[in-house]
Amino acid sequence: MVFPDAKWLDFLKAGLPAFLGLAAGCGATVYLNREGLLPAPLPEPIALALAVVALISGGLALGLLLAAIYRAIAWFVKPRYEGHLYKKRDAKRKREFIAYIPYLSPKERQIFGFLLHHNRRTFTNTSDCGYAAELLSLGYVQMIGRNGQRVEYWSVPFGVPDPVWEALEENRDAFPYVPQQVSWRDRGNGEPEPWRKPGPP
Repeated sequence: MVFPDAKWLDFLKAGLPAFLGLAAGCGATVYLNREGLLPAPLPEPIALALAVVALISGGLALGLLLAAIYRAIAWFVKPRYEGHLYKKRDAKRKREFIAYIPYLSPKERQIFGFLLHHNRRTFTNTSDCGYAAELLSLGYVQMIGRNGQRVEYWSVPFGVPDPVWEALEENRDAFPYVPQQVSWRDRGNGEPEPWRKPGPP
């Protein structure tokens, strides 16, 4: 089966101004012909064809206009609506974390206390997140490496999400900083990081 050539449909790419002009021109011609204001009256078939072209062009122009209005509204509303959803989601996560604070283990409190004291929102750890593994599973810390970023097993980047960090700053008293005791042999390495389990550096 041979389908007819559809290149004639390329006129649909003309755009809103072209369709408006065509509809206005054909409509004006039909109106002037009906009022007898043309130098010579148009034959009825031609006048009818012009009326049909005016209707089709006007419909296409109206469709393009509505599509343009929709895109403009979407461009204006979508980012604001998404921003509202993000704020609502973050507020919910913040409330959930605050409600979970009483159930944090002493080690988890120590981890957050260390980060707050040193004003650090990011840290590196093993890929299983060491002593912060449960915090990772709950979403209270998250892996922040980019897709395709190559990292070593002992230096995987993690970070505290915005809503959790806001809750931490508002509830600092619940996360006291307790410096860890460092033996005289390890003093050159600085204070140990509370989220790391013993193993290679």
